[in-house]
Amino acid sequence: MQVTGIGMRSYRANWLTTAAVLISAVLGMGGLGRISSSVALAQDQIELEKESDSDSAVADATDPVLVVTVASLNKLMQDVNYLSAVVGQPQAGGMFTMMAGSFAQGLDPARPIGVLVPIVDGAPEPIGVLPTDDVELMLKRMEAQTGPVDKLDDGTLVVAAGPSLVYIRQVGAWAVIARQKELLDLMPEDPMSLMKGLGDDYTFAARLNVQEIPSETREGLIAQIRQGFEQAMAQQANNSEGVLAASEDSIKQIEQLIRDAEQLMIGWNIDPEEKVVTIETEFIAADGTEMAELYSGQSVIPSIFSSVIDDENSMYYHAAASMSPKLVERSSESIESLKTMMETAIKENNDMNDDAKAQVTELGNGFIEILLNTVKEGKFDIGAFAVADDGKIEFSAGMSISDGEAAAGLVKDLAAKLQSVPNAPTFIFDEEVYAGVTLHSVKIDIPANADELRELFGEQAVIKLGTADKALYLAAGTDSEKSIKSFIDAKVSDDDPEDRPLGQMQIRLLPFLRFGQSIKDNEIVTAMIDTLSQEADADYLLVEAEMIDNGQSSYVEIGEGILKAIGAGVREAQVQQMKQLQQQGGGQF
Repeated sequence: MQVTGIGMRSYRANWLTTAAVLISAVLGMGGLGRISSSVALAQDQIELEKESDSDSAVADATDPVLVVTVASLNKLMQDVNYLSAVVGQPQAGGMFTMMAGSFAQGLDPARPIGVLVPIVDGAPEPIGVLPTDDVELMLKRMEAQTGPVDKLDDGTLVVAAGPSLVYIRQVGAWAVIARQKELLDLMPEDPMSLMKGLGDDYTFAARLNVQEIPSETREGLIAQIRQGFEQAMAQQANNSEGVLAASEDSIKQIEQLIRDAEQLMIGWNIDPEEKVVTIETEFIAADGTEMAELYSGQSVIPSIFSSVIDDENSMYYHAAASMSPKLVERSSESIESLKTMMETAIKENNDMNDDAKAQVTELGNGFIEILLNTVKEGKFDIGAFAVADDGKIEFSAGMSISDGEAAAGLVKDLAAKLQSVPNAPTFIFDEEVYAGVTLHSVKIDIPANADELRELFGEQAVIKLGTADKALYLAAGTDSEKSIKSFIDAKVSDDDPEDRPLGQMQIRLLPFLRFGQSIKDNEIVTAMIDTLSQEADADYLLVEAEMIDNGQSSYVEIGEGILKAIGAGVREAQVQQMKQLQQQGGGQF
């Protein structure tokens, strides 16, 4: 698995001028809708271009910093028709197909459209790329919409775009569009080589090549961000040391991202064959940078919580991986900043006396110390799952920690400090040892007027805690004791985790809708449940994270059932709105 009000004649020009519109938006040139009224203003400039035509190259240009692609017309029509049908709006897909057939004449429907943005003489310069073998013929057909087309001695076509000009040249099987004639020379014979890995692989995609941005430009951006941060902080009164430290840490991370990132990619794809919508992202750090070092030690490790990975669960989350020494160091620094921020917040709290502040600080530092020691072990192992249905909800989670018994001791200290607090939860410790895990309970009284919650949980909601030498467990729900014991029983050690991603999560919507409906009836939810009941296999949202060289990728997959449920919910909401309007207007419109 991989994750209106405009005339028809105007639409005929849109595909040819899409890239030019994007260029205009970036450069503030204005919309192409004003072309016909500005032709006269540009004619003198066209004549000058004819007289001074030269083959001068751009003085200083990078490879494309940004590459944006739109899928081929064939794929785009197929994707739009599928998506509009799935969400219950097939007329939208039909309208798109009709329009596409009328304004796509001359375009190759099997190739994508691209916008490539190099840095030229220190400034971004978008260049549009359209798949057509004869752009001159296309422009002649649309001269009524675009205005007169001029041709320079070297064959470059010129169209007025407001008070400025747009230059268009046939480069092999592509039409290249730019606001400066010299930029056209930057395109290779086959622009598809610059769109590798994007194009028809996605419905829409973008790739940012960060290292192609000149270092002085990136440093200037960093300086602007820091200046804005310092000005914002100066305007805030009474900034604590903890807040300043945490904010400074965030700014440093942004600065490092700008300096060390090699490439960022995001792609959104509609896949009618697999019946899914996917979103893929990819981050790669530049070789030899500190950020690349952060990712270098990542690897999937055996996990005692991998049993949560089960499609029968309504939700599951799992992550188990090693951490590089540099990542351990960075994470430890962030935790220390959190500790400073917590201590400062407690110190500045005026609702506690000195004794209470000391106790809360001690307790908080204890939990942070366990977290810090866990990170220093250089790995993490976490698993959680939920099971939901009509009148039922169960949640269980477990994680590896440096010292489970120390965590139990801190919870006991917390319970002792809460004894004098009115309506505090009731703690019951060391109830039993189950499969090597010591179980504890936290009981929370449910108010007498909370009828729906009492119907689900009874007079008390019970949270179960489990502590072992190197693990912490938690369970809550309508039968938390059964849930935590089942989780402990399912504990395994998968010694061959190569096929497992670094982290993953899956959510099935239908069980949670049924649970919500059992608490309070809702017609929109009913419509979604009715739809999802027929799409059980496609009722999911899946998220996965994978390691790659010097970075990490993520993958999001949305099953067709989710899309259909959203469409059903929207349609039911529209019906309810119409009913409300009828009631308000006495049935008159």
